[in-house]
Amino acid sequence: MYSKAFTGKRKEKILEAALLCFNKKGYFKTSIDDIASAGKISKGGVYYHFKSKEELFLGLFHFRLNRYIEQLKAYIQEESDPLERIRMLIQKWGLILKENEDFFKFCLEFGSMGAREPGIRKEMTSFYKNSIKTFRQIIEEGIAIGEFKNLDSEKIARLIYFLSNGVFFAYFAVNVDFDLIEQHTFNMETLFNGIQKSQQI
Repeated sequence: MYSKAFTGKRKEKILEAALLCFNKKGYFKTSIDDIASAGKISKGGVYYHFKSKEELFLGLFHFRLNRYIEQLKAYIQEESDPLERIRMLIQKWGLILKENEDFFKFCLEFGSMGAREPGIRKEMTSFYKNSIKTFRQIIEEGIAIGEFKNLDSEKIARLIYFLSNGVFFAYFAVNVDFDLIEQHTFNMETLFNGIQKSQQI
């Protein structure tokens, strides 16, 4: 939705400043003035690219998320084996999480607002449905070639989504006693060990 429009360095600078401010003060306490100051750009310059704080908030989510999704797609596109694609997704997603903790902290704020703001809820629903579709397709491919047990692919896809989001929200919401990447990897490996027909992941 936003990816083509976000090629300019100035827009990226505004988005990075917005990320810093939203993480520091939260959505409601952050003003366009705060973002302009953090990005060392005029308030008018921010409004030139984004009509409102909500549009900027949504734009940041789309821009950064689309970047990571494209990275994941490019990483696994040449691999045809479903199990190997799962291994690669686990590894790459773990690296992305580690390298971009600032954005995933922002996603905590973004996701929580979905309970109150219809526009945010719509975007989160779209992300949820696209994620489930991607996971389901990989699971169904694995079932078709006999690598995975013949389980309900939709429910397994939801389980992947819920496990991934659960560890992520806990990491930023509480004083944790675990490493995010190690726990995420353990969760996914344990899940896929359980749905494989024979050898372990």
